Formats: sequence, C-alpha cells, structure tokens
Amino acid sequence: MARIFSDPSVAEWWGASEKAVRDAMATSDVETHYLIEVGDETVGMIQSFEETDEMYQYASIDIAVRSAWQGQGIGPESIRTLARHLLDDRGYHRLTIDPAAHNAKAIKAYERVGFKPVGVMRKYERGPDGSWHDGLLMDMLADELRD
Repeated sequence: MARIFSDPSVAEWWGASEKAVRDAMATSDVETHYLIEVGDETVGMIQSFEETDEMYQYASIDIAVRSAWQGQGIGPESIRTLARHLLDDRGYHRLTIDPAAHNAKAIKAYERVGFKPVGVMRKYERGPDGSWHDGLLMDMLADELRD
C-alpha cells in the first residue's frame, strides 16, 4: 500500500502520508478494500463503501492506480469488476464515485464505465496540500454499466 500511495500520481489526490495508507487499509462492516494485481505485481487499490440504510441504499467506489499502469484500461476494468460484484452479488441498484472536479483523467475513465456527472460539490475535499477543492459527484444505475 505504501508503494501505491507514494506514487506521485496517486499522492497528488490521496496524499502519501502514513495516515493515507492507514485510512486506505482500514476495514469496517461497510467498507472493503481490494488490491489490483497484474501478474505478480500490485498496481493499485480499489475500495467500496456500502450504505445499507434501506431508504438510501447505494454503494460507492474509489480507486488508486500507480502511474506506470495508468492509461492501459486497468482502472476501468477494475471498476467494472467491482461494480458487477456490487450490483449483481450485493444487490445495489445505484453506485457513486466522487473524483476531484479537476481530475479529468479519472472522470474520463469513470465515464467509460458508465458513470454520469450529477453535480459539483463545492470545496468538498481537502487535498494533500491542505487546500479545499471541488468534487464531482457521479453515479451509475445498474442498467448503465458498460462493458
């Protein structure tokens, strides 16, 4: 995990601190983390959060892929795989993802999977540099998942 989060293209969004690594490894009843592997190499991490309240039931996804592996379709394929699990096996009808509003590469990858912009959340997240930035809320309904 430390190798993933120390990658400059991941640290830009997640931070490279020990706290960022600990937070990404924390487990709970509603949050699950998976490593993304290509052959014997760990190239990233993907996680899901499940809102189980029946009035609001949905799941969200977040992902970090090391720079050497970006642009090869690994991120979108990993998201598709986790999305299928959350939709088919866990029974969710809606998924969300919330990249930084200025993270164009991530937004493009998420749109390839079927996520659509819902709205901008102003000063949503504090970046590793301590400044607040906007987040883009995106969601996808079960029948919108693209292969």
